[in-house]
Amino acid sequence: MKVLFLIKSHRTASSRIRVVDLLPVLQQNGIEGTVMPLPRKAWQRLRALSRTGDYDAVVLQKGLLNRLWFALLRRHAGRLIFDFDDAIYYRSASPSPDPHAYVSKTRARRFRRTVNGVDLVIAANAVLAARVREMAPGRECAVMASSIRMDRICCRNTYEFGDKIVIGWIGARTTLRFLALIADGLRELSRRFPLVLRIVADASVSLDGVEVEFVPWTLETQYEEISRFDIGIMPLSPDPYSEGKAAYKLLQYLACGVPAVCSPVGMNVDVSAGDRFCLSAATPEAFTRQLERLMTDARLRRGLGVAGAELVREKYAHDVIGNQLAAAIRRTVTGDTTAS
Repeated sequence: MKVLFLIKSHRTASSRIRVVDLLPVLQQNGIEGTVMPLPRKAWQRLRALSRTGDYDAVVLQKGLLNRLWFALLRRHAGRLIFDFDDAIYYRSASPSPDPHAYVSKTRARRFRRTVNGVDLVIAANAVLAARVREMAPGRECAVMASSIRMDRICCRNTYEFGDKIVIGWIGARTTLRFLALIADGLRELSRRFPLVLRIVADASVSLDGVEVEFVPWTLETQYEEISRFDIGIMPLSPDPYSEGKAAYKLLQYLACGVPAVCSPVGMNVDVSAGDRFCLSAATPEAFTRQLERLMTDARLRRGLGVAGAELVREKYAHDVIGNQLAAAIRRTVTGDTTAS
């Protein structure tokens, strides 16, 4: 079975995580995946889309096409699947408290057209799937999380602190703004504990009263750096765009056995499972309290670290998700609802 994946770019994180990392697993399931960045030039895009009929299925990964391009793709693709992992029907305005800041009629219109016009939608979490079912009642929608390459993981083997407690955050510069939500708490804890905020990203921030250490992100070293965190953090604002996030950095922390604190927003709620796999905190003050709990309780740190790593291995590892994707593609192409 031959499947074409139309992605935004090889540099796009979601394309790497939700497509490229899964290709070996798909191959093991008898599916040959070809990855193609969607051409920008009109004549190249026209030629590419007109040839999509050469494949058993086409997966459009996160792209929202205008009416003309989507119609062309739909006409030529025998089976068309749409995959996404963000609330792309909204404008990214987090953490704005103004609900109108997230509204984009163009995004919403293109999203509605896409989910109504494909054979299968794959959403990264239940929040995104609920929006699909709202906009396209009756459309088949499968929930598949963004997976973790467990063969690349460096897992912690100790839960004792060094000279300083390392509170770690990993991500892109576009989400660094969420650290401001817990800045006061980090300052308070810095006055009472020897700690450093380590940021692994493509940019850094400065927080008065908090020692910040910046480590440039690389694909090759990201998990080695995460394994050096004593505690991982994922603060989010409770807004429409953040609710659609795929909890990926939280899963990365847990995969490495790093105890974590997250905001109970969207998929984070599912991953934390009532503080079974990581601690959650709905307010900045609660975030500070949960961090202090971890900073003063080695047994809690170890328990969460071990439980979190096991959760990711069983539920979010790339071979687990890859097998789910292979089964979904096969069902869509063959119409066999018993395919697995």
